[in-house]
Amino acid sequence: MINYEQGGSGSASNILFQNIEMYNVSNPIIIDQNYCDQDKPCKEQSSAVKVKDVVYKNINGTSASEVAIKFDCSKTHPCEEILLQNVKLEEQGDRTAKAICNNVKLTEKGTVFPQC
Repeated sequence: MINYEQGGSGSASNILFQNIEMYNVSNPIIIDQNYCDQDKPCKEQSSAVKVKDVVYKNINGTSASEVAIKFDCSKTHPCEEILLQNVKLEEQGDRTAKAICNNVKLTEKGTVFPQC
């Protein structure tokens, strides 16, 4: 999980998540550059931590939340070079897991579920 409050600065890059088995995990794959830790909506900021070159490879299992993959990246600093390779996450129970992908430059290789 990568969460950054709006208005941050700096960068996060060259990150690898590989060979992970997840069972009944809330928010298994998430990059959220619009994180807001207050009850009322936060103002949209023009600055954000730059996220680049993040790889999710050979990740399988089940998600406790409906959204198994969430990339909610900044409009001004989109996430770049994000790779999902051989990722299969299903929602725990009978429902189908979902992916939400905003402002992300994403590549999918091999089997990827759910897809953006």
